[in-house]
Amino acid sequence: MTVPELPISAAAQPSPGEGGAQDVRARLDAAPMSRTQIIAIAITFLLSALDGYDVLSVTFAAPALTVAWGIGKAALGIVLAAGLGGMAVGAFALAPLADVVGRKPMILVALALMALGMLLCAFATSLEELALYRVIAGLGIGGCVAIINPIAAEFANARYRALTVSIMAIGYPVGGMVGGLGAALLLARYDWRAVFLAGFVAALLLVPVVILALPESIAYLLTRRREGSLARLNAVLVRCGQPPLAALAEGGAPRRRGYAAVFARDQIGATLWIMSVNLLLVQTIYFFLSWMPQMIADAGFPATRASLASAVANLAGAAGGLLLGWLARRHSLRGLVSGQLVLMGVMTALFGVTPPVFPLMLLISGLCGFFLFGAASGMYAALATTFGDEARAAGTGFVSGTGRVSSAIAPAAAGWLFHAGLGTASVSLIFGAISLLAGALLFWGWKRFRPC
Repeated sequence: MTVPELPISAAAQPSPGEGGAQDVRARLDAAPMSRTQIIAIAITFLLSALDGYDVLSVTFAAPALTVAWGIGKAALGIVLAAGLGGMAVGAFALAPLADVVGRKPMILVALALMALGMLLCAFATSLEELALYRVIAGLGIGGCVAIINPIAAEFANARYRALTVSIMAIGYPVGGMVGGLGAALLLARYDWRAVFLAGFVAALLLVPVVILALPESIAYLLTRRREGSLARLNAVLVRCGQPPLAALAEGGAPRRRGYAAVFARDQIGATLWIMSVNLLLVQTIYFFLSWMPQMIADAGFPATRASLASAVANLAGAAGGLLLGWLARRHSLRGLVSGQLVLMGVMTALFGVTPPVFPLMLLISGLCGFFLFGAASGMYAALATTFGDEARAAGTGFVSGTGRVSSAIAPAAAGWLFHAGLGTASVSLIFGAISLLAGALLFWGWKRFRPC
């Protein structure tokens, strides 16, 4: 049962002497989640789904676009790379500002960039224009992904934190799946521009939702002291069913924020550790997601079956992310995420030696997706508690940004290995081993580097 939301006049009387950040966090961690908190988590899910659609929008539009413009795969690759580059820059540049000016304002900036980029893409008249506009959209996507992870963690209580972060994370594959179906319907009646216009409309619709229903993060308000901070904090506390504070404790503001805190002497070890784990994780993820359809086609199956395998992997991945979050309520996240990484590595290697029997390949694809997205959801949960309130968005942005760079390298590296003469089994074994290494590194550093 959730704590009822009270208007200011009916809320509990201000609590004297309870202005410390630790006290407020402890009360929020122990209390049931209010309707306001649940709505905030739901909004992060919708934003994540929009990210999933926007990232894949070029791939949805690609078949019609290549016919309309008469371009080949190499030219299309430039557009894909431009979007990924924009996402990396957005994660590096926009996310740290959320630790300075607030989570909510930067979400709105990210949404504005996504909407603008998608609208411009719909009216692009050349490959160069489209690539430029994908950079603009990518800036918003990269920033948004890095900011919604802290929001999901900060509005959750202790019991459901891993689950809420997982719910946020699975919005990405859900957005990709729903977007793919919607794009197919749009392309049946309109041209490729409709795919980008749909993304523009979706981003535009989410702007008033964020403005009206998403409060500023309590964690941010507790660490960023300025004029009116107490009133803003109390307004959010009451909306979350908590008593307002009579005053903020002195000395609570951190000395460092953003990247200064991410690379502080007492934090840099944890930063490099979680970054390394994520770099290894995304290598296996993007190898599998990028090359699995082609490997199925190389086994002698038509493109329609390769697409079916991709859909199954995404569906199973959503289930894997949810299950991990649910199990994390009672079991160690350290063991769960490390186990997911190990099993993802095993399944990736197994996929490479699976005989060309489609039902069997479909099963292994589903298991790969299940553990893949489960591991990714667990990584988001680990990120949320590796950095403090004053550096959570910047830290997530840094790790996400380096991950974006790594995600661009993985498919190219796999392609080079295939070109060098290695078979599917050998390449899958290499990337499976990378995931095993990520699991071992995560397990080893969990208690050494994480603050809790």
